[in-house]
Amino acid sequence: MAHIALYRKWRPLTFEDVVEQRHIVTTLKNSIKNNTVSHAYLFCGTRGTGKTTLAKIFARAVNCTNPKDGSPCNECMTCKGILDGSILDVIEIDAASNNGVDDVREIKEAVMYVPTVTRYKVYIIDEVHMLSTGAFNALLKTLEEPPANVVFILATTEPHKLPATILSRCQRFDFKRITAKGIEKRLKVIAADCNVSVEDDAIRLIARISEGGMRDAISLLDQCINMGKTTITHRDVLEMSGLSAAEAVNTFAEAIIDKNVPVALNAIKEAIDQGRDLKPFCNQLILWFRNLMLLKNGGEALNLIDLSEEELQPVTNAADRIDLERTLKIIEELSETEAQLRWAENPRIIMEVAAVKLCSDMPVYRHPSNDVLAGLEMKLQQLEDRISQIQQGINLNPVHSGKKAKPAKTVMVKSEPVEEKIPAKTESNYHNAGEKNRLSEWPHVIEYIRSENRMKVYAYLLDTWCFISGDGTANVVVQGDDALKKTVLSRKDSLEVIENAISHVLGRDMKVKIVEEKNLASETSENETDPVLEKIMKFASENNIPLKIEE
Repeated sequence: MAHIALYRKWRPLTFEDVVEQRHIVTTLKNSIKNNTVSHAYLFCGTRGTGKTTLAKIFARAVNCTNPKDGSPCNECMTCKGILDGSILDVIEIDAASNNGVDDVREIKEAVMYVPTVTRYKVYIIDEVHMLSTGAFNALLKTLEEPPANVVFILATTEPHKLPATILSRCQRFDFKRITAKGIEKRLKVIAADCNVSVEDDAIRLIARISEGGMRDAISLLDQCINMGKTTITHRDVLEMSGLSAAEAVNTFAEAIIDKNVPVALNAIKEAIDQGRDLKPFCNQLILWFRNLMLLKNGGEALNLIDLSEEELQPVTNAADRIDLERTLKIIEELSETEAQLRWAENPRIIMEVAAVKLCSDMPVYRHPSNDVLAGLEMKLQQLEDRISQIQQGINLNPVHSGKKAKPAKTVMVKSEPVEEKIPAKTESNYHNAGEKNRLSEWPHVIEYIRSENRMKVYAYLLDTWCFISGDGTANVVVQGDDALKKTVLSRKDSLEVIENAISHVLGRDMKVKIVEEKNLASETSENETDPVLEKIMKFASENNIPLKIEE
């Protein structure tokens, strides 16, 4: 007989077997007992919380010929036929692979026929958010006016992707993450049935790793059982899950607290040498400092720490060597690092940079959009500075250069001249000219693109820089000889992403041009209007300030 995975073998068959989710179970049972079954249900929640399991139980319950307190008996011919798949009135559809209009049209045609055996024909559509726009539109009419003997159960992990017209036609149930205690209790029952002894610390670790998903927890227990040991230890779970050993995490965390760069970097090296994945390693560090934060807050926050006394001891020992403010900064930086590790081609460098930052107390980058008030104050200050400079007739952007300069230009503002010497933009010094107008907010622009999850554009922009030319164009400079990078960034969709990011960060629209560093001289005209004068002229025009420019 073929081996059956534990999560399938132990899938609940009645409402009473379901772990937690009692608010949903009670409502569904009452609807069956009171004969108030709706035509459409929406089950929302993270993976492994019981959406599909409850959908299958409910599909049997509404058709069971001998229900027990609203639950299916699983003994009548109908229940057995649905369980073994011989009755075709319960249809399961994977929307991830059947997401087109034609797939939904088949459903529309099929619902017109009465069930062959059962009372209700039940359609369970999993990952329904994967349906195309056309498919949703095709499904809409069926959901609005379905036949009396049809029930739709839609399951999704991302309900926000569903159209409002679909949401409004369904009874929605939100599945909560299963608590650690609920998972631990279930795992102990399964382990006992498998004649395997599991240490309490190991059970607790499995529950913590699964993050509220019962299927993940049972699958990990299944892996540990397949090791062939009669007793599963805490270390066995660490090894099987691919997590770094607690000692390595403690060493790294204490190195950050003590600002010991060599120890921190060596801990990263050892983790890589042992074949550890740095993303889970970083996640464990976040949890380590999260527990430290809760410990330093004290009071009710201590109840949120889910560690044994032995696991908590290193955190307790470190509590007196670091303040709360630095703890919060470390958590923020590690969270940013974890996000970068998802897409990094060389995660070791990302982690090493984070380690050096944390050990040297370098400031954590904050996106301007995270603090609207600070952004408004910065823009207001810049505007005040410009007005003050123009009214006083001072040089807006002095450039000290030993190169041959163009003839002096006189800027007349209210009859007060100011001499401004602008260096000639020859081929040899053009890079410096670009430096003069280098966009200092460019790192913020790149970071905004990353926050918008446009990872391809973000990856190609990592080693670029940007300057503003006289006509107000943002010139993105590709370093080295990388024709592929320039081609990708020059595509219309890539330019739109960059333009949108610049507009968001700077508060104004700009055209974007991709240039290669080796071709900077040819990309710029010798007679290009000076960008400083351009800004002065534009500001003077908008504010009705008399302005005269003379060579």
